[in-house]
Amino acid sequence: MKWRMFLRARLARLAYVLTAITVLTFLMVHLAPGDPARLVAGMDADDNAVEVARQNLGLDRSLPAQFVSYVGGLFRGDLGTSFATRQPVTAEIAQKIGPTMELALIGMVLILLVGIPLGLLGAVSTRKGGRTFEVLFSSGTGAMAAIPQYLVATFLAFLFAVTWQIFPVAGAGAISAAILPAVAIAVRPAAAIARLVRVRTLEVLETPYVRTARSKRLPAWKLYGWHVFPNAITTMLAMGGVLFASLIGGAVIVEQVFARPGLGTALVNGVLLGDYPVVQGIVLLLGFSVVLVNALVDILLGVVDPRTMEAGR
Repeated sequence: MKWRMFLRARLARLAYVLTAITVLTFLMVHLAPGDPARLVAGMDADDNAVEVARQNLGLDRSLPAQFVSYVGGLFRGDLGTSFATRQPVTAEIAQKIGPTMELALIGMVLILLVGIPLGLLGAVSTRKGGRTFEVLFSSGTGAMAAIPQYLVATFLAFLFAVTWQIFPVAGAGAISAAILPAVAIAVRPAAAIARLVRVRTLEVLETPYVRTARSKRLPAWKLYGWHVFPNAITTMLAMGGVLFASLIGGAVIVEQVFARPGLGTALVNGVLLGDYPVVQGIVLLLGFSVVLVNALVDILLGVVDPRTMEAGR
């Protein structure tokens, strides 16, 4: 019964959010400055050519009729046609999604490999080093979490690509070309994860069952690996959706710095060129991805820690 109510609430929330994203992306074309029909026909086209383009785009119909057609296209996998390339938006996205997913995957791995051990180290060192280490850890991770990703990307590109020439300065294809941008988008989330893991670990270390385990003089690896870490993992799971959203948002900016041909670059170019179908399709895809990841994280949290089902209903 609890699971049924929990899933029903999550699915209802998911449907509301996806509907809101769909409506907002549809209205994007109508709220954006400029006339899409004139962009398609050409800025030098006469009024008759613009009117023909408007009819071809379906912009001469009422707004509700256009929305129904738009939603119907989504169910068929049709996101429209790019104004700039005249190719289907789905084909444009398929060409650009690879570098972005590669960047997000490497960034997530870096976050987990750096943020979790750093947080555990911070908790252990705080207990042994006292107030001094706590201030140093909080200040360091706080500064890392506050630095804008484009500044990190610019610094890394200048130092490791331009000055020392260790990594490529731009492009995609080789794994080495993804290292610097992945580090750039992973710095802030890794610092945030480290701070959360440290706080949660310190809380778990004060629980009675961990004190009992410590009184049995268990080895440190067994104490943290069997008793502390599994109970601190819920914090990391709860941050999963936020991390994914941060990675996607960072990729949009960082891809510009490193000239990677991904979704972020395509999105910015679409905005600059007024290619609204491409902007619509990418925003819709990224929005749906973030919402679905958050929903999966909520369900996974319910499996790992059933108490979250009571709090989230």
